[in-house]
Amino acid sequence: MYNATNFYTFLFIMNRLKPLLICIILFFLSNTLVYADFNGKVVKVIDGDTVDILTVKKQKIRVRLLDIDAPESKQAYGNVSRKYLASLIAGKNVFVKENKKDIYKRTLGTIFLNKVNINAKMVEKGYAWAYRYKGVANNKMMVKLETRAKQNQIGLWKDKHPIAPWNYRHNKR
Repeated sequence: MYNATNFYTFLFIMNRLKPLLICIILFFLSNTLVYADFNGKVVKVIDGDTVDILTVKKQKIRVRLLDIDAPESKQAYGNVSRKYLASLIAGKNVFVKENKKDIYKRTLGTIFLNKVNINAKMVEKGYAWAYRYKGVANNKMMVKLETRAKQNQIGLWKDKHPIAPWNYRHNKR
């Protein structure tokens, strides 16, 4: 049976909860929008695993290629790696599948050009390692590509003793 008191109590409670519900909705919306895939033109290739992309909204975003680690600029194959990446995507419109931000506020993402995974191509052609954190690689596909490039002695694997970028950075300290 309809009870006016219950109805007014319900309205009162809903009115009090409205700000909380709005905050909850905005929280979830903001979290889904923080990491959004985007398109843009590669305006600068910084090294073999970092580029600047200009979006259609004229926003410049620095992207660190996810799951790979290219030689440092002053390291053997560092410049070769940068040039290879530039030959693939410099000045081209690409799609970025964003994963998250790193500690330097760079976007960590996978870059695609015409549905080709550029991150994977860098490892497959021997211009980067599969990224490892504390010795462990999370992306097993990248490890397989690295192993194949190493077996075929292509790119940086032509060197008899290539130094992994994380070891190079550690030794420079």
